[in-house]
Amino acid sequence: MKKRLLIGIIVAALLLAGVYLWGPSKTPAGQPPLFVLSASNFTEFQSAFDSAADGPRIILLLSPT
Repeated sequence: MKKRLLIGIIVAALLLAGVYLWGPSKTPAGQPPLFVLSASNFTEFQSAFDSAADGPRIILLLSPT
């Protein structure tokens, strides 16, 4: 019985972690939504980046390696 309860808790924790990490992201009001940069949407990124030339701009690249 204790083993089933422990397995249930672990499965629930993993599901919650998955929803938290891979679920929809929320951005602050006034900020455009986050998106994954790829070759198909690079021109959209480039035009958004170039349109904000009068203020500071930051690009954050994250890699799993």
